[in-house]
Amino acid sequence: MADLYGRLAGVSAILAGFAITFLALLLSHREHSRSLVASMAVTIAAAASLLISAVGWTLIAAFLTQVGFLEGVSGPVVSEFDWIGGRHRMLSFAFIVGLLFLNGTLGLSGWLRSRWLGVFSTTCAVIVTVGIWSVLRHVMG
Repeated sequence: MADLYGRLAGVSAILAGFAITFLALLLSHREHSRSLVASMAVTIAAAASLLISAVGWTLIAAFLTQVGFLEGVSGPVVSEFDWIGGRHRMLSFAFIVGLLFLNGTLGLSGWLRSRWLGVFSTTCAVIVTVGIWSVLRHVMG
């Protein structure tokens, strides 16, 4: 289980890094428009959500690695770790919200240049969101 949480943390951290890099590019943009402000806000929300999931899953993986010697022990010890399931659901929600905001960033990015590029980037973001949802709905149960 620790390996799964570690992998989820890695994916979240990489996506948060993309969001932060994009935010840095937006902050250096010279002209100020509503599209720029909206892009910054959505990118900040994406980075924050993805950072929460990355840190949370990293800490859970570290905790499970530390108590790894308890694996194979049955009985009441297993019930002591029931809190992890609740945290995992919360972190999964933060991850999905981060993905949605990251797709929002993708959709808003084209509007910074032109109407045509804005329509194209929004269309791509909608297609990506539908694709991600078609995968996640099977995984989420």
